[in-house]
Amino acid sequence: MTDSAKRIGLIGLSAKGSWASRSHLHYLQNTSNYRIAALQNSSKTSAEAAAKQYSLENAKLHDNPKSLADDSDIDIVAVSVKVPQHYDLIKPALEAGKDVFSEWPLGANLQEAIELTDLAKQKGVRTMVGLQARQSPSIIKAKEIVESGKLGKILGTTMYGHGMIFGPTLTEDMVYLCDVKNGANLVTIPFGHAVDAFCYVLGEMESLSATLANHRPEATVVDGEGKEIRKIEKTSHDYISVTGTLVNGAVAEMTYAAAFSRTGRNFYWEINGTEGSLIVEGNFGHIQMFTTTLKFVGNEPGAKPETIELEKSGEPEKGDFSYNVGKAWDAWAGAGKDAGHTVTTFEDAVVRHRMIDAIYRSAEKGTRESYL
Repeated sequence: MTDSAKRIGLIGLSAKGSWASRSHLHYLQNTSNYRIAALQNSSKTSAEAAAKQYSLENAKLHDNPKSLADDSDIDIVAVSVKVPQHYDLIKPALEAGKDVFSEWPLGANLQEAIELTDLAKQKGVRTMVGLQARQSPSIIKAKEIVESGKLGKILGTTMYGHGMIFGPTLTEDMVYLCDVKNGANLVTIPFGHAVDAFCYVLGEMESLSATLANHRPEATVVDGEGKEIRKIEKTSHDYISVTGTLVNGAVAEMTYAAAFSRTGRNFYWEINGTEGSLIVEGNFGHIQMFTTTLKFVGNEPGAKPETIELEKSGEPEKGDFSYNVGKAWDAWAGAGKDAGHTVTTFEDAVVRHRMIDAIYRSAEKGTRESYL
């Protein structure tokens, strides 16, 4: 730890366990680039419990976003909570002139994302959004290979995945996902992360057509033992199909389904060019969290997939999701070998929000839409 470490005010670290504790915490407690200087939860009691649980006794404690935003001992406010709360937590930090990290999605909808991004520009602060699939070793390498020309002209690409959520039942902590207005669902989160990596590697889509379905409009809420508690209305979609054309002219198709694949195809992405193909595969559809493999197949007669060696990315299967997140923080700090990696800003988040908005419009109106 050095005196030059950026001081972070972290919102959403729970003593009972949270995304922040499974991803950001491990990195932030083991880097000289940042230090956790303050915690904010819904109450000081909750913040105090988190500080004790994770040996952050020196962190200042706050119970509301304005108090944290006005803290002169904070350089960066990091928001790691559920999507519906993002806007109300981020806005005070921006108004106070603080740099801000936010989990993805940036807002519950496009309008919130635009407003927050415009405010950040007005205040001249730095921003980062948690689209950390861009930091996955397989995604970085795939981008390098595509840009090197090894695949030749990109002809087309197909991505297929299962988003884990919205199976036959769900637990109480997942109920908020069921309301499409909350902005946290299959389209925005597992698909949103995957399609961001997709566009990072291949470029944006020139136009698209989408079909969305809500096959289970009534969701069954169960307890920890799988016993039914109640049934609730679900307006969020659980199946998504997008087809279209990339700016570079390639044909693209993406499909994401709910729950897990019965056939083991939880994530499969193929990129086809005139000189070869790439295959990205994973055991889970949340590629921002879990590891994926990368293979190359050339044009030679009888060519077989060649596995490309990648840097090991921690132990996500054991619940440690700090690798990709840490690489994103490194990139923001301009530190080490990740200094050159692109930092995913609020402006980047707005592009992805515009794409998702175009997907919703296309599905609703039956039209071909553009978002650039």
